[in-house]
Amino acid sequence: MKMITIKVNGKKYRVKDCRGLSSVMGMMFDKKSSGALIYANSIWMPFCPPLILFFLDEKFKVLSKEKTMPLTLNPKTWRTYSNKKAKYCLEIKV
Repeated sequence: MKMITIKVNGKKYRVKDCRGLSSVMGMMFDKKSSGALIYANSIWMPFCPPLILFFLDEKFKVLSKEKTMPLTLNPKTWRTYSNKKAKYCLEIKV
């Protein structure tokens, strides 16, 4: 997996570059990486640790930020996170 450095809100993050099929995995089952850049404007988070999501435009400007919780067996936790204006989603481990 290719690693990239991305600057968001003045802070640099070293994250996985998740293009194509790797965007499906993101941080799922990943215990080594601190984050992932997903080339999509929505994600569903099964089997992930708690994350901070930054939804970014094409210039990596933050459009929205959310703290997530992993899914449980309770259907109330089954949620998709999205921002229709975003081009990317930056996942950062809490």
